[in-house]
Amino acid sequence: MAKPIITIIGLGLTGASMGLALQREDAEFEIVGHDKASDAAQAARKQGAVQRTEWNLHSACDNADLIVATIPVSELPELLEHIGEDLKPGCLVFAVVSLMEPAIRAAEGRIPDHAHFVVGHPVLSGIGGALTVRADLFDDVVVSLASGVDTDSSAIQLASDFVARIGATPLYVDAQEHDGIMSEVEQLPQVMAAALMRVSAMSPGWRE
Repeated sequence: MAKPIITIIGLGLTGASMGLALQREDAEFEIVGHDKASDAAQAARKQGAVQRTEWNLHSACDNADLIVATIPVSELPELLEHIGEDLKPGCLVFAVVSLMEPAIRAAEGRIPDHAHFVVGHPVLSGIGGALTVRADLFDDVVVSLASGVDTDSSAIQLASDFVARIGATPLYVDAQEHDGIMSEVEQLPQVMAAALMRVSAMSPGWRE
């Protein structure tokens, strides 16, 4: 009997670390990796984060039971457009992004009725060690989870089980509330820093 397939799309810090975390215990599934950057795919394969890589996106998603997309939310609509026809019945697409509501909107009309979509956001601080690719990156990390109102409960449970498998703690949240908090925690300081830089640059002593 063929092993279940987990496909990780995006093999940077998050994707490669998830692959390593999944394999700390004996894996009863096959981990397939895909990244449009060939050097990232090669590095993940060399690190043992995935068991094989596929250059072709459709081949990477073929027969996958779980697809973990660790890509910027801005790239999610295009990805879902490409892989929608590749999703087998019951497949879960788990998008790992920092903003949930845009990801959920991106899935609307792009995920077929026979597949599922859940979004997650791991809150990584870097405290206690550098943010580098490693198997314990998500240990004791809270991963916020959200989904559309019509998402099957089995898909939400699968996402929760995946989060637990990588050593993290799942936390179900409201997507809009989550994004509002993240805008205050992450984006507001960036806006204030940009405004401060602009004010400083306009001061008479800036050129000096």
